[in-house]
Amino acid sequence: MEEARQYPTMRERVAELSRQRERMELSGGIKAIEKQHERGKLTARERVAKLLDPGSFTELNLWAKPTPTGFAEVDSREVIGDGVITGYGEINGRMVYIYAHDFVAGLGATQAAVQNWKVCRIMDAAVKMGVPYIGIVDSAGVRLHDAFGIAAGRGVSFGTDVWYAPAVASGVVPSITLLLGASYAGTAYSPMLADLFFMVRGESFMSLASPELLKEVTFHDVTHEEIGAAAMHAEISGSCDYLAESDEKCLEKCRELLGFLPSNCREKPPTVDNSDSPERRDEELLDIIPLIPGEAYDMHQVIWHIVDNHHFIELKKEYAPNIITALARLGGRPVGIVANNPANLSGVIDIAAAEKEARFIRFCDAYNVPLTFLVDTPGYLATLEEERRGLLRHVAMATFAICEATVPKITLYIGRCSHEAALAMSTREMGNEAAFAWPTAQLDLTETVYHAASTCLSIDDVIDPRDSRPVLVKALKIAEGKTESERPAKKQGNIPL
Repeated sequence: MEEARQYPTMRERVAELSRQRERMELSGGIKAIEKQHERGKLTARERVAKLLDPGSFTELNLWAKPTPTGFAEVDSREVIGDGVITGYGEINGRMVYIYAHDFVAGLGATQAAVQNWKVCRIMDAAVKMGVPYIGIVDSAGVRLHDAFGIAAGRGVSFGTDVWYAPAVASGVVPSITLLLGASYAGTAYSPMLADLFFMVRGESFMSLASPELLKEVTFHDVTHEEIGAAAMHAEISGSCDYLAESDEKCLEKCRELLGFLPSNCREKPPTVDNSDSPERRDEELLDIIPLIPGEAYDMHQVIWHIVDNHHFIELKKEYAPNIITALARLGGRPVGIVANNPANLSGVIDIAAAEKEARFIRFCDAYNVPLTFLVDTPGYLATLEEERRGLLRHVAMATFAICEATVPKITLYIGRCSHEAALAMSTREMGNEAAFAWPTAQLDLTETVYHAASTCLSIDDVIDPRDSRPVLVKALKIAEGKTESERPAKKQGNIPL
């Protein structure tokens, strides 16, 4: 009996486990957490808790420690989990994997060997299990001590896999990066490989080089805002798919967006029951289009009236606003909407619009989301500058993406559409299931809609604008079982990037 008392009891062991876990879950400690809150930012654990369903998170590799580097100033620091929280949980009852950089853990959540291993394990597991993965990024960049220290090149890989793993996962399972802080150098690469990239205004910053480094190289002063602010990436670089106003809004929109996507490429997006009748007809649709062809109007209004519950999520809203790319539902079924917007540049198709459209189409096709095109464009922006920058190649991207897509595709002609522009907005010859038109449509700019319907047979019906919703709902319903078996086998298409 005395000998047995030399060993801790199970209850004592469990109590010690609880104390250790509580300490580690505080990461860098109370003061570091308070400092994070003073910046107006949530901690990594708070972000994970808000993103996932309550009580659903299971953490993996909490006990992982950084690889020794040989640099005392780094090795003497305790960095819980090597600066990243990883695991799995549920969003609206559906499983997801997740990783979140833990800035308060110390060393700025810098990218290092063990951290990379944990992140790649999440991506690889998501592919094997057939579920989405989400990355919450907030990192000061690469931990150079780890990259060039005594363990560099041995055992756990320093960085290669964090570029390989997301590329392998692409098109297999949906992936979303939420940049809720900084992302520099090495940590700015792999997050961009996700399907969707969210940022927060005034909080997110992403660039390959810091302002200090750029000054050393170029001798010019630049600010963080100029080279990496969220607004810049949303409006100018086009890297940001959704610009949120806060951590909470960003996490909330991520939860919502996943509801439009399947868990993997082998499934169809989830259909939901809602209170919006598929037969709903809106009188306001009769008054949206100006009487004079070519006058500006906002295509968002048309989308608003047609989709379920007047609700949609627009992606890359601030970038190339002359074309709209959005996720919505029609009759409960998720649908990707590609629409010219005459309110911006008359809805003309330029380099940015074509690239934006092509990426969105390929994203929808990868995850079995049907496509609906709303058309009103005078054609391409064929200026000297656009031509020299590769307008033809970029327009070919959109055409290629449409022809490559095997999901159901439906086109609704609302206003103008030149013959050339039709190739960027999907036609019967490009694999459409159906094409409809309002009486205001002008195909090839001079051809009347009735000539297109009766002689050219390029549209299936001329419809009352008020019937747009029920017509599209029924067309998507009949096309739900679409299959394409006649295409030749190949590894992949070579899109003209």
